[in-house]
Amino acid sequence: MKIKIILLGIVTFILLVLYSYFVADTVVTKITDAQMTKVDGRFMIATDYRPFVNYDAKYRLKFNSGTVQNDAIKLRGQMVKIKKYGWRIPLFSMYENIVKIEEEKGTPKENGGR
Repeated sequence: MKIKIILLGIVTFILLVLYSYFVADTVVTKITDAQMTKVDGRFMIATDYRPFVNYDAKYRLKFNSGTVQNDAIKLRGQMVKIKKYGWRIPLFSMYENIVKIEEEKGTPKENGGR
């Protein structure tokens, strides 16, 4: 009985860890920098919240990193809603990957909406 409880705890912990990595969540922040230049094969997007990467993830059927990056460049200096997944682990230079960027409605545009 004790082993079953321990195994159930381990399985629950693993499922929670996988859930936190693979399920996308949303953050509202301001894009401070985005360029069409790749760094180590990935686009980078800097925000007030934290830096993100933007790359194609075949296992998630995400093949639109160029379009997402273009949206980030157009929305630079504005408040946006970013849908992202993954973990930010500085020790391993891991960044969360952006799935989608949308302009946050109802916020004033800065820098003329470049």
